[in-house]
Amino acid sequence: MIILIDIGNTRTKYCTVEHGERSQPQAISNESISDEFLTERFTGATKVIVASVSHNQLTDDIDHWCQHNKVVYQRVVSEAKKNKITTAYQQPAQLGIDRWLALIGAAESLPNKNILIIDAGTATTFDLLAANGQHQGGWILAGINMLVTSVLANTIHVHANDKEKEQVTFGTNTSENVHNAAWVATVGAVNMAISQSEQQGIHIDDIILTGGNSYLLSSLISQKNLVIEDLVFIGLQTYHEG
Repeated sequence: MIILIDIGNTRTKYCTVEHGERSQPQAISNESISDEFLTERFTGATKVIVASVSHNQLTDDIDHWCQHNKVVYQRVVSEAKKNKITTAYQQPAQLGIDRWLALIGAAESLPNKNILIIDAGTATTFDLLAANGQHQGGWILAGINMLVTSVLANTIHVHANDKEKEQVTFGTNTSENVHNAAWVATVGAVNMAISQSEQQGIHIDDIILTGGNSYLLSSLISQKNLVIEDLVFIGLQTYHEG
């Protein structure tokens, strides 16, 4: 049994791989991870593969647990090339590991396609992957919640609730104005990404969405798109398969 672990800023997601098949990812808060948790969930594992945006203490704890239990430990980092994927970054380590794994996962899911990959989470990231495997670069935009809270935090008389429906119509009250504008900015960025891709001579064949806001964003963009929730785990699994 192989364990795949994706450590985020506040939550950790994990799944198992047996006979090449991944289980449904589970999530737990980072502070809940302990030796007891690892022993309860991962006893019997032969290998643990970890990706982490930071949290070196947490990765060290998992590493120590693996050593104590004679389990192979591997931490994945962004690199210049993996399989046919080549990063656009001159310093590959600066590309977030979640974005790197999403690039690999996209190529595994839709090989030989020009793909726009959008991870709509705490931040909304955009990455353009050419059919030949060359990463063309991307953007990092504040996520929906961050866009909303940044307006509220920096304006005295603007207030909004957290119950607004995702939509891009003109709002008829301040709360709608703030929330709708956040979606407009994000949808507008999608449209601009498509336009910029064309200007660079790359016609997008597919758009892949992932992240916590992926389904909501999917309903608002007019272009054909595909939501792949476990895109990072698809990429992470390739590190076990070679």
